[in-house]
Formats: sequence, C-alpha cells, structure tokens
Amino acid sequence: MIYRIRWWFAGLFARIYTLVLFKGVEVEGSADHDGPRLIVANHFGGLVDAIVVVRALGGLPHIVAKSTLFKTLPLKIGLRALGVVPVYRRVDHSDTEKNTSSFREVANVLAKGKTVLIFPEGTVTDDQELQKVRTGAARMALSAVEAGARNLAIIPLGITYEDKVSSRSRVLVEAGERITETEIRTMADGEPLEESNRGLVDRITALIADRLRAVSPDFGSLVRERTMMLAASIHLRTGMSKAFSEPTMAELRQVAQRLARSSEDVDDTEFAATGRYQLALAAGGLEDTQIQPTPTTTDLARVALVKGLIVVLMAPFALVGLTANLIAILLVMGVGAFVKEPVSKGTARVVTGIVVFPLTWIGLFLISDPNRAWLSLVLVAVGLVFLVLTVAQIADLFEAMTDWWALRNHLALIPDLQRLRDRADCELSQMLREGPCS
Repeated sequence: MIYRIRWWFAGLFARIYTLVLFKGVEVEGSADHDGPRLIVANHFGGLVDAIVVVRALGGLPHIVAKSTLFKTLPLKIGLRALGVVPVYRRVDHSDTEKNTSSFREVANVLAKGKTVLIFPEGTVTDDQELQKVRTGAARMALSAVEAGARNLAIIPLGITYEDKVSSRSRVLVEAGERITETEIRTMADGEPLEESNRGLVDRITALIADRLRAVSPDFGSLVRERTMMLAASIHLRTGMSKAFSEPTMAELRQVAQRLARSSEDVDDTEFAATGRYQLALAAGGLEDTQIQPTPTTTDLARVALVKGLIVVLMAPFALVGLTANLIAILLVMGVGAFVKEPVSKGTARVVTGIVVFPLTWIGLFLISDPNRAWLSLVLVAVGLVFLVLTVAQIADLFEAMTDWWALRNHLALIPDLQRLRDRADCELSQMLREGPCS
C-alpha cells in the first residue's frame, strides 16, 4: 500500500514539476512490462534525469543513487523514505563491501515484481555521449534472478534535452529494445546465472551499453550537440506549413544524429551554407522559426484567440496559485543564475523546489483556519498547476507575438534570407543523402 501511494504521489509531483521545467515532455516507445523492471538511463542532467524518468513511468521506482547523497542525516532519512538505495562507488570509497547489502536490497525489490531505476554510467556529465557503462546494472539483474525474480526485463531509457540549460525547453524520453530474462539465459548458455560470473556480467553490461547508446544522444561535446540539433531543426522546418509549430523532439534527435554521423569524416566546410544562413539570421536579429513557416497576421490572431481564451478561463485559479507560491517559484527559477555548470542547473532547481514547495504548503496549512486547512492546501496545490499552465500559454503567446513583430520589422531581409535558407537546406539534404535538391 505504501509503495502504491508513494508511486502515485511521486508521479503527480513529477508531472507538475516537469510542467514548470519544460515546454514539453515527449515519451517514445513503451516501458510497460508485466513483471520486474530494471530501468537503465543515461545521465546527462543530474537529478532532473530522475524526475524526467518518474514522469515517463508515471510513478516512483526504487532509485539507485551514489552513497555520497546520504551523508547528512535529514537527507538520508528522506531518500530512504522514498525508496532510494545507496551504492558505494570506488571513486568515493576505497571499501565497496557495503554494496553487498545494497545489491541484495535491489534484488529483493525486483523479486517482488517492482521497478528499479539505475544510471549505469555511475556519474553525471556534460558530454553528450554515453560514458562507460559500469557493471552494477548487470550484477543487480543477475542477483535478482538468483533471488527469485521471474520475467525480469532490463529496459533502456534514453533522455535527450533540447537545451538542458534553459528552464523552458523540451525533453525526449525514448524507450529502447529491452533485454529479457530469456535473452540473459540464452547468453549464459548453461553458465551459472550468478553475480560472481564475471564473464556473463561483462557480456550483459556490453549489451546494456549497446541498447542504451541506441536511444541516447551521441554527439560528443555539448557544442556539437547544439549545432546538430539546430541544423536538424532547419531541415525539418522546410516541410512544415503551420506557423508557430515545431518538429517533435524524436524527429530532431533522429535527424541530428544522422547529421552528426555523416559529418564525422568531413571538414568544417560541410556546414558552410548553413553557417552563412545562421550568421545572416543573427545579423538581422531573427531566428529560423520566423522564416519557415512564415507567420501571418491571421496565424497570430488565431493563436491569440485560443491562448487568450484559455488564460481567461484559468486566471482565477492561477492567481490563487501565484499568491500562495510566489516566493517558492522565484527561488526555483532564480537559483539557476547562481550555478555555472550546465549539468548542475537543473539539479539545483529540482532540489530547491523539493525543499521550498513543501515548506510553503506546510506553512500555509499551519496558519490556515483549522476547519478549512485541508481545503486551503488543495486550492494552493491545484492553483499551482493552473498557474503553470497559464504561464505556459502566456509564454507561447508572447513568443508568437515576438516572432510576428520581428518579421514585420525585417520584411526587406526575407527574400535574401530565404535564398540562403534554401542553400542551407540543400546542403543538409545532401549530407543526409536524401538525393539532389533543386
């Protein structure tokens, strides 16, 4: 019962929190499974990665985390209450014998048919490529089979951020090809299914790395990743006709990855036309979203009508949420300004939110009329959801108005920019081997 309650409330929290952090969360594929699941995910975004996975799964799995998070007693108590299991990395501890009890705990959880999440790289990185996958996930899977887990599946989840530094970007969670217990037994080929079987552990680890790499960003540096995603956006927008629309994150990752692979063995002149187009856009203070598809006054009026109506309907509830949560919201959004490392910005926002929002609600609960305290708490929580949705609608409307106004002020540049854009898209089409362009 406690597990189900924790699962449901964490899923709700993650949904609300990702509404704040991201413009959109896309989930490709399915991680559903009738049996115990060991979720393995890449780790490019710090604590935000865990929130995103919880959002994708719809609830809170048992999470395997580094033991250094458990140093302070209050945090240790909170993490253990959430079902977080500590692991002792060699980089943090010379003695890793305590992992025996941690692995046994994970094995027992899986044997009960539950879900466990692990980031098998064992560290967070700003590099946009999968780091060395450690053996922990494979060892835990074998320990679970030893402990009686049946129909176990290792399910890779790749996480791709449109821009992990921005507080209003998008994120993609993509489920990869799972590794079944049957597949593990076939790999064993009669060998013992034991954690101590190092050869089998290494083979399973290699397979986990291959399956996870297939759904994870593989660009190398953060700069290269941003370059490829931008180029992919230009190419994908060519076929779009609806103004103020965007390619899906799944499409962006796929095309960006193809561009990255096609340019591995060529020099920088391969992106010459695309670079000239981007330079011309920057000189005019414009973006590709304002050129293709070109927004018209009718497009703006349509967006303004729809967004405006939604805002008016949600405004009363949103005002309640704003009044009650203003200080907490400002702290969450502002903490990123004090963190320099991109990989830590999202984590800082999440940790701040986990602390300040519950404290805010507890404070309001204590000062409310005892006869109406629970009603006040529900109104504050619901108001926060409506506030997030309202702000998102206003942000979309403001972005549409900005695009339209910028275009109106630079109409004389459009013909030249369109010609440069056509050359850039032709260049990208050739890199993607989509045939000659006109």
